[in-house]
Amino acid sequence: MKSFTTSIRAKFTLLFISILCLSCLVSLTFMIVAAYHFHRLGTISHQGSMVFLLTATVVLCVVIGSILMIFASKHFTGPIKLISDSTKVVAKGNFDVEIQYKSEDEIGILAKNFNLMTQELRSMEYLRKDFISNVSHEFKTPIVSIQGFAEMIKDENLPRDKFEEYTDIIIQESRRLNNLSANMLRLSKLDYQVIPDKKVIFSLDEQIRKTLLLLEEHWSAKSIHLDIDLAKVNYEGDEDLIQQIWINLIGNAIKFSHPEGTLTITLQKSPDSVRVVIKDEGIGMAQEIQPHIFEKFYKSDTSRSEVGNGLGLAIVKRIVEICQGTLSFASEESLGTSFQVTLPKAASVSPPKLI
Repeated sequence: MKSFTTSIRAKFTLLFISILCLSCLVSLTFMIVAAYHFHRLGTISHQGSMVFLLTATVVLCVVIGSILMIFASKHFTGPIKLISDSTKVVAKGNFDVEIQYKSEDEIGILAKNFNLMTQELRSMEYLRKDFISNVSHEFKTPIVSIQGFAEMIKDENLPRDKFEEYTDIIIQESRRLNNLSANMLRLSKLDYQVIPDKKVIFSLDEQIRKTLLLLEEHWSAKSIHLDIDLAKVNYEGDEDLIQQIWINLIGNAIKFSHPEGTLTITLQKSPDSVRVVIKDEGIGMAQEIQPHIFEKFYKSDTSRSEVGNGLGLAIVKRIVEICQGTLSFASEESLGTSFQVTLPKAASVSPPKLI
């Protein structure tokens, strides 16, 4: 930063010296010509001539210097005014502004950073509009479904089996809406880190087992075989927050597993971290969709028929980032997917004993 500051300071110094030298040169020329002229005329005293010449020289220096500074200052204030005007345009919501300024001085760096800022703002605006569009779609679909089936069950001649079927659909879509709103609220809090600091020491392996029990209805319905290898780990962190990782990852593994497939979960510990691997033998993911799986509301064509809102993996990624861990995956179409979560150093102390 110091080198850039020196460059613009050098420009101002050079400009000042140039104007000073030019003013002095012009004034000196004026003094010589005037002195010679007064000497020839001999109409006033020598002392009076010198006073007049000095006064005229000072005035001339000020006038010439001021004129030169006015023209020279436009060279510096012009780009600054351009950036200022562009900032006002951006403040009104127009992010398509780009400043064309190729200099490598501080103003050039400022212009380049301004262009980067507007580029980021354009991207954020695109994501905002895309987010609103996705939210509208995700809410509209179950609402339309609920409205349609609610109107159908008003028919007094509707058979009992159809009534129960339509009622179940309404309940299912209501739960879907509830999950969507809960996930959006959770993701919003995670994005802005509006989360309470609730670090406790808990058994990480026991937490994963409880998550499997919580999801037993889903994996038992598919007759999925569980291959579990969990080391005993006492971990210090936000217990509720971390459980959301396992609920989403294990839930996805079950959702996309084939019936009677195998779900493998391992928990390993090292001196500075713990690692959890969740691997299924399900449908896997095509290469072209893998870069997008952590995007909000993203759903591949193969997952659109499944219940979900495309927020689960975005939530997982954000939680892992907040925990200062890492999240990676490997997937091959038709062969399955494996997610690996690494969290920093497990607590070395035991959970507090109840007294």
